[in-house]
Amino acid sequence: MISQPEYAADRLVRTLRAIAIAAFIVLATWALAGLLLTIFTAVMLAVMLRGVSDGVARRTGAPPLLMLAAVSLLFVVLLLAFLFYLAPRVVDQVQDLWGQLSQIIADLRHSYDGTRWGHLVLDHLQQGISSVGNHVAGYATDVAATTFSGLARAFVVIVTALYLAVSPALYVNGAVRLFPLRHRDQANRVLIDLGRTLQWWSLGQLIDMAVVGVLSSVGLSLLGVPLPIALGALAGLLTFIPYLGAIAASIPAALVAMTVSWQTALWTLVVFLCCHVIEGYILAPIVQRRTVNMPPALTVLAMTILGALFGPLGVILGTPIAVVALVTTREIYVGEMLGDPEIAGPRGADSKFTDPSNAARRVDNTPPGRGG
Repeated sequence: MISQPEYAADRLVRTLRAIAIAAFIVLATWALAGLLLTIFTAVMLAVMLRGVSDGVARRTGAPPLLMLAAVSLLFVVLLLAFLFYLAPRVVDQVQDLWGQLSQIIADLRHSYDGTRWGHLVLDHLQQGISSVGNHVAGYATDVAATTFSGLARAFVVIVTALYLAVSPALYVNGAVRLFPLRHRDQANRVLIDLGRTLQWWSLGQLIDMAVVGVLSSVGLSLLGVPLPIALGALAGLLTFIPYLGAIAASIPAALVAMTVSWQTALWTLVVFLCCHVIEGYILAPIVQRRTVNMPPALTVLAMTILGALFGPLGVILGTPIAVVALVTTREIYVGEMLGDPEIAGPRGADSKFTDPSNAARRVDNTPPGRGG
């Protein structure tokens, strides 16, 4: 029988060991943050590609791998078209706007520089534009300096995502084998649930992005704004970032609309407001019925914290990382440690989740949302 001092010493050793492991994980995560975010980006892209290709394969009867190849090729073509065709035209329109603003200020200076208030306002306005120009030039230099590394990282992400999407079961089984035997069933169950939840969440985001992109393009076309397709595509892409994406997408569209008139710019903001009201209050609730319902406060906090720690990539990936944290907490802490019957009971009794081979086949072949 273990004496009280021995029990206390053993408990202290266990506590210190847990603290040391937790500290090591935190430090390793901080040191390898860039690599971990790159890996997570590849996983998210693989989940999207696999989810879309499996959905198309189920409805057309085509082989899943053939659909995966077609969807991946379409993704690469659209990405290249946006980078090399649409994005430069948006930049040209912003440069034209910049030239028009400079001309407008010159005209105003000629008309009102003789007045005291006009001289004061125009001096401050000129200083503000010069400051913005200097910042833009600095950002352009930074972008040019990091273009090669960004392209290299994008290439790594795309190639890794393709390998993950082709054989997800291979990587799930490999990850499960890293856990002790007594925890492999639970690890397998959590990984399957994470994959299914991310697949549905990403599918919902793709639907939201497509709807916002189409509505924005149509609205901008009706208003006569230049480059409506490019600006609509940008709006659709930025919809991936909840809340902040809508604001970020409206800025370049409003700037380009200013080349037409300030009234067009105001109507452009109205178009974007309507698009995101439709997305947020009509489409999103329908989509969230089949996926995890993220509390808005948790979404904003995740983007804020990860953005402060890891920059723009942390903001972009803040919501899916919060989804992963929410599902993991539900499965491990609430379901296993607290023994919540609504989570642990039915899933623990389902042999499809407790058999690693069945679970691996589920990742490879089973459509998202079934079998849970």
